[in-house]
Amino acid sequence: MAQGYDARVAKDVAFHMTDWASDFIGFREFADVPDSLTPEAIEDLVMAFLIHVPNHLAAASKLMLDVPVNDVFGVGATEESSDDDVAT
Repeated sequence: MAQGYDARVAKDVAFHMTDWASDFIGFREFADVPDSLTPEAIEDLVMAFLIHVPNHLAAASKLMLDVPVNDVFGVGATEESSDDDVAT
Protein backbone atom coordinates (compact mmCIF):
# COMPACT_ATOMS: atom_id res chain seq x y z
CA MET A 1 0.00 0.00 0.00
CA ALA A 2 1.41 3.32 -1.03
CA GLN A 3 0.33 5.28 2.05
CA GLY A 4 2.91 3.71 4.33
CA TYR A 5 0.69 1.18 6.05
CA ASP A 6 2.61 -1.38 8.03
CA ALA A 7 2.77 -4.91 6.66
CA ARG A 8 0.27 -6.29 9.18
CA VAL A 9 -2.36 -3.66 8.35
CA ALA A 10 -1.81 -4.20 4.63
CA LYS A 11 -2.18 -7.96 5.07
CA ASP A 12 -5.35 -7.55 7.15
CA VAL A 13 -6.91 -5.15 4.63
CA ALA A 14 -6.07 -7.54 1.79
CA PHE A 15 -7.69 -10.40 3.71
CA HIS A 16 -10.85 -8.41 4.42
CA MET A 17 -11.13 -7.27 0.79
CA THR A 18 -10.67 -10.76 -0.67
CA ASP A 19 -12.21 -13.25 1.76
CA TRP A 20 -15.67 -12.59 0.34
CA ALA A 21 -14.68 -12.86 -3.33
CA SER A 22 -16.68 -16.06 -3.82
CA ASP A 23 -19.74 -14.34 -2.34
CA PHE A 24 -19.32 -11.53 -4.86
CA ILE A 25 -18.90 -13.96 -7.76
CA GLY A 26 -22.08 -15.80 -6.79
CA PHE A 27 -24.01 -12.55 -6.49
CA ARG A 28 -22.63 -11.27 -9.79
CA GLU A 29 -23.62 -14.49 -11.57
CA PHE A 30 -27.13 -14.11 -10.15
CA ALA A 31 -27.26 -10.46 -11.24
CA ASP A 32 -26.25 -11.45 -14.77
CA VAL A 33 -28.96 -14.13 -15.05
CA PRO A 34 -31.52 -13.53 -12.28
CA ASP A 35 -33.94 -16.16 -13.59
CA SER A 36 -31.31 -18.87 -13.15
CA LEU A 37 -32.08 -19.37 -9.46
CA THR A 38 -35.16 -20.40 -7.52
CA PRO A 39 -36.57 -17.95 -4.99
CA GLU A 40 -35.17 -20.15 -2.22
CA ALA A 41 -31.69 -20.13 -3.79
CA ILE A 42 -31.87 -16.34 -4.16
CA GLU A 43 -32.78 -15.98 -0.49
CA ASP A 44 -29.89 -18.25 0.52
CA LEU A 45 -27.47 -16.32 -1.70
CA VAL A 46 -28.51 -12.90 -0.40
CA MET A 47 -28.54 -14.02 3.23
CA ALA A 48 -25.07 -15.55 2.94
CA PHE A 49 -23.79 -12.36 1.26
CA LEU A 50 -25.29 -10.09 3.91
CA ILE A 51 -23.97 -12.21 6.76
CA HIS A 52 -20.42 -12.46 5.42
CA VAL A 53 -19.54 -9.33 3.43
CA PRO A 54 -20.47 -6.24 5.51
CA ASN A 55 -18.21 -7.04 8.45
CA HIS A 56 -15.24 -7.54 6.15
CA LEU A 57 -15.90 -4.19 4.46
CA ALA A 58 -16.30 -2.48 7.83
CA ALA A 59 -13.00 -3.95 9.05
CA ALA A 60 -11.13 -2.92 5.89
CA SER A 61 -12.59 0.59 6.10
CA LYS A 62 -11.53 1.01 9.71
CA LEU A 63 -8.05 -0.47 9.17
CA MET A 64 -7.20 1.44 6.00
CA LEU A 65 -9.12 4.69 6.39
CA ASP A 66 -9.88 4.80 10.11
CA VAL A 67 -13.52 5.25 9.08
CA PRO A 68 -15.97 3.42 11.34
CA VAL A 69 -19.33 2.07 10.25
CA ASN A 70 -22.11 4.66 10.45
CA ASP A 71 -25.82 4.19 10.07
CA VAL A 72 -26.07 6.72 7.24
CA PHE A 73 -29.57 5.55 6.28
CA GLY A 74 -30.94 5.71 9.83
CA VAL A 75 -32.28 2.14 9.83
CA GLY A 76 -30.59 0.96 13.02
CA ALA A 77 -27.88 -0.87 11.07
CA THR A 78 -25.33 -0.52 13.86
CA GLU A 79 -27.67 -1.53 16.69
CA GLU A 80 -28.31 -4.99 18.06
CA SER A 81 -31.81 -6.28 17.27
CA SER A 82 -34.07 -8.09 19.66
CA ASP A 83 -35.97 -11.12 18.40
CA ASP A 84 -39.06 -8.90 18.19
CA ASP A 85 -37.30 -6.58 15.71
CA VAL A 86 -36.47 -9.26 13.13
CA ALA A 87 -38.53 -9.03 9.96
CA THR A 88 -40.25 -12.19 8.79
